[in-house]
Amino acid sequence: MVKFTIVAVVFSLVALSSSNKCNLEEKSIEKSIKSYKNQCLRKGFKSSIGCVSGEGKLGKKALKKCNRLELSLIDLCNYSCPINGGWSDYSDWTPCSTECGGGSQERKRSCSNPAPQFGGADCLGDAEESQEC
Repeated sequence: MVKFTIVAVVFSLVALSSSNKCNLEEKSIEKSIKSYKNQCLRKGFKSSIGCVSGEGKLGKKALKKCNRLELSLIDLCNYSCPINGGWSDYSDWTPCSTECGGGSQERKRSCSNPAPQFGGADCLGDAEESQEC
């Protein structure tokens, strides 16, 4: 089943390259990406483009097919794996807004370490904090 799936995916990619059209939303490309993730990455394929892989080790044939599939996705669609956003460090606290109690101060951080790319998730949580001073 794995052999047939990967061959079908590579065939779909070749058909797309002949049409010189790559839309990552197209069903055949979505299917290729899904196969790449399920048949390669989840089974331990070490991606050359920074995709996260599962545990395991692929046999020679599967490894060769996964390499071809990844290269096809890169060549035809300039495919990149999603990169989820990560928070930067917080800035220093701002000076207290008052000198005699009852004030507040703030600090900020940005979702830029790394910034989300290629459909990756935004950072979770708040970008700003405040406290009484």
